[in-house]
Amino acid sequence: MTFPYRPLFLFEADTATIFEIKRLDIQSTNPGHLYFWLYVDNASGQLSQLDFESMSTEDGEHLREFSQGQLRFTPAGGSFTPTDGAPALTLRTVMPPVLPAALETALFAFFA
Repeated sequence: MTFPYRPLFLFEADTATIFEIKRLDIQSTNPGHLYFWLYVDNASGQLSQLDFESMSTEDGEHLREFSQGQLRFTPAGGSFTPTDGAPALTLRTVMPPVLPAALETALFAFFA
């Protein structure tokens, strides 16, 4: 199943990729129905949804809190600190945030 979407953020690390999309095929006033943060383990290719809790911005740094960890980022890059005690990931910002074909295929499979 394919669907129209817009990638909003795309971050890469050696071991993982984190990205946010907005689905364009859903009409809803609930942001939870439209916006999705996803985490891809680069070794296994396994894609999982990050469970959004809150967001803020201070001095140009964005913060997103998920049940799985904390994402901090600026236009130059960021970090993801997992809540399970695993080492933090240093992230590179990909601009423009265009998903590679393999990642897009995994995205569509995830929502199928």
